[in-house]
Amino acid sequence: MKIQNKASAIILARSGSKGIINKNLKKIDQKTLLEFSIKTALQSNAINNVFVSSDSIDYLQLAKSLGAETILRPKKLSSDKASSEDGLLHAISYIEENNFKISDNIIFMQCTSPFTSPEDLNKAFTNFMREELDSLFSAVKHHGFIWKKDTVTGINHNEKTLRKRRQEKNEEILESGAFYIFNKLKFKKAKNRFFGNIGFYMQDKINSFEIDDQFDLEINRFIYKKYIKRRAKININKVKLIVSDFDGVFTNNHVETNSNGIETVVTNKSDSLAISLFRKKNPHIPIIVVTSEQNISVKKRCDKLKLDCYQIESDKQEFLSGYLKEKNISPERVVYVGNDTNDLTCLDYVGYPIVVSDSDPKLFKNSFLILHSKGGGGALKELLSLIK
Repeated sequence: MKIQNKASAIILARSGSKGIINKNLKKIDQKTLLEFSIKTALQSNAINNVFVSSDSIDYLQLAKSLGAETILRPKKLSSDKASSEDGLLHAISYIEENNFKISDNIIFMQCTSPFTSPEDLNKAFTNFMREELDSLFSAVKHHGFIWKKDTVTGINHNEKTLRKRRQEKNEEILESGAFYIFNKLKFKKAKNRFFGNIGFYMQDKINSFEIDDQFDLEINRFIYKKYIKRRAKININKVKLIVSDFDGVFTNNHVETNSNGIETVVTNKSDSLAISLFRKKNPHIPIIVVTSEQNISVKKRCDKLKLDCYQIESDKQEFLSGYLKEKNISPERVVYVGNDTNDLTCLDYVGYPIVVSDSDPKLFKNSFLILHSKGGGGALKELLSLIK
């Protein structure tokens, strides 16, 4: 998405959070909340440059290392009593007084919503410009019934009348708090993020969850692991090798034994086609099978697919380490997909650890990418679709 007249992003990251100490440095899958916001801003086509304002030297050093410009905010503007508007006005004044480049429009991002996507910012800013808005906020649909605590009376409903069905209510939106967009000059005059012609951008609910306390943080960690990470694409330019287990990935982990004592397994034809197409487009990326299963049917199936198959009786990771050393491949550039506990050492060893959705539950305790597909249900097809 090509966007003209881009905005400047400002991220306020004070260190004095009461709900979680040093909240903006808390991590989700080895990445701080501050890092999520900075990287999202830098990846957005709507943003020219990124500024981080903080009272913390540690925060500013991290921000600078990630490619953001930094602003040291005075302590008096970093207390619980100081508003975001105070911080924004200080940041804009600092930028202008020090002759940094700043756009006519500002995207104010909050670290407490780490799953805001570059596409959210791109679409919201496009709407902001197209509709000639003065300010815009991110929002989600709201279906709840709100009550006043002191009088126990309805705010968005009349408790004395028969309750309407959800589809009969007027549609309501809830400010998500993820980001705001506004005209810089008009903001300086209004000293408020809401002014003039106000609009909103409807954010995907899964991207909008905020973090205010430790419980919120744990919920967001779960969301990332279960949903956000599943959407991730793997940069094909960083991949040198794809390694897969066989049973439980190519198959559903079931074995049938006929009257002659011969074991057979069932694989998925869609995986076979996906492997063939991937290799035609990417002949430089080998795909191999590393399995502890000694069944001859495994070897025959791999031979038919023209896949190198290594049936290992010892530790898989020990074999893989030697294989990578021989091929001069860094573990960081390896994709490994597995389903069982004997895959754990390999999954921990490589740069792109991936498991099928019906893996042993012990694998879900780690920060591995979880496919939607089950073993034998097109898992390889889904995996290869993520490598772009």
